[in-house]
Amino acid sequence: MFRKTILAATVLTTLVGGAAAATAQDMPPPPPHGGEMHGGFHGHGMHGGMMFLAGLKLTPAQRKQIHAVFEGAHKDRKGDWQQVRALHRQIEDILMAPGPVDRAKLTALTQQIDALRQKGEAERLDVAVKIHDILTPAQLTQAKARQDKIRALREQMHQVMKPAEDDAGK
Repeated sequence: MFRKTILAATVLTTLVGGAAAATAQDMPPPPPHGGEMHGGFHGHGMHGGMMFLAGLKLTPAQRKQIHAVFEGAHKDRKGDWQQVRALHRQIEDILMAPGPVDRAKLTALTQQIDALRQKGEAERLDVAVKIHDILTPAQLTQAKARQDKIRALREQMHQVMKPAEDDAGK
């Protein structure tokens, strides 16, 4: 199922890429990277799902340690990102070539992508553990309280956006 989703996403991305490129010039530029983040943490406050760092008051030593963790993780992952892009290009090439599609090649390529994604998830968890170990118990408690509030708000949003029972049957 996951492979079919990747394949469908790749095809869709290839087919709509021209339209996206055409409208991209009308879109506003992304926000600048590396600006001041919550808690005085530069550039990495939201890195890799690390939203729990937002709003925490970090000491200069903690900022330096966290920055080093993120920098090391970024350097390690750059080659993997390039490899995933290359694998996606190979899938696109197979799908756009005339004649029958070599499903065995597609399967092998998606397995390589899956392996790289699993490796990336393991590395993200390793980063999260390292960050956890840098934070104080009080900071972790503060981050947990904020995360609980965010989850509750998301659930409220989900409930508000869910169709009403009366509307569902019509």
